[in-house]
Amino acid sequence: MTQNYAKARRMVDAALLKRPDIQEAHYLKCAIMQTEMLDYESYAEEGEVFLKHADSVSKMLSFRLPLETGKDSIKCLFFLGSTLGGIGIIQSKLGNVPFGARNAMASIGYYKQVIKLDPEFKAAYLGIGVFNYYLSESLRWVPFFVDKRQEAMEQLQLATQAPFPYNYAASNSFCWILIAQGNFQKADSLASHVLLRYPDNTMFVRAKVRIALACRQWDASIEQARRLIGLSTKRDPINWSDICSGYQAMLLAFDKLGMKKECKDTSEKALSMVVPERIRKIQNVRKQLKFIAEIHEKYEIKKQK
Repeated sequence: MTQNYAKARRMVDAALLKRPDIQEAHYLKCAIMQTEMLDYESYAEEGEVFLKHADSVSKMLSFRLPLETGKDSIKCLFFLGSTLGGIGIIQSKLGNVPFGARNAMASIGYYKQVIKLDPEFKAAYLGIGVFNYYLSESLRWVPFFVDKRQEAMEQLQLATQAPFPYNYAASNSFCWILIAQGNFQKADSLASHVLLRYPDNTMFVRAKVRIALACRQWDASIEQARRLIGLSTKRDPINWSDICSGYQAMLLAFDKLGMKKECKDTSEKALSMVVPERIRKIQNVRKQLKFIAEIHEKYEIKKQK
């Protein structure tokens, strides 16, 4: 939650050196890698390394599962479901949608076993809720298809009540789904609640930026975009994806407010950034840089006239 992935990896590696059989540590190593990739949008660079590691962890957990009993068995089911779900997400991000969907469906089977054995294991509702929501979004046009979006929203709400850290993972997914649905007030309340505890978490600041833009709250958009840029610049490594996103949001707000000088000065500053080529290849970053360049051109032309 403090986005210190390097320190988190060191802690997990240290635990595994002492006890290589700790299944939770193996799962957490996958979770750290996946969260960092989602944060930095670094699937193209790190996706294959993650998939190779996660595959070895899923095999290890599958071997361990018949040997576990009681609560350890339930936790092993959950870790296996989460690892397969992570594999499915990254496979889909890398364009391998059929295999991604297959692993996602396999993960749901494990989550359902968890809930059957322990209905109070609320973390398992996150994977089920996300799967049900996006499956319903993709297939709602199919005749006679049962739309499970409302059920998914209830499952995600339940997952936000899970113990740390799963409550925050659920809050992040739930927040973005609420934004997609246009429920900006609830999304903002959820993001603000998390930021009270972790004020520098850029994943939730990013959500605040998009909420403010969607609500046409231009001053708030500028404030949150500056906050996102400032926090992302200080991170190690720098999160260029968030910086570009922040400048795009700020310029959109300046443009809507008719703040010509700010548009010109800010677009020049943004375009002068030395964004690494590997970052420029990210689809969202390409769109953001294109928008920044268009704003710059628009106000340069106006100045010349």
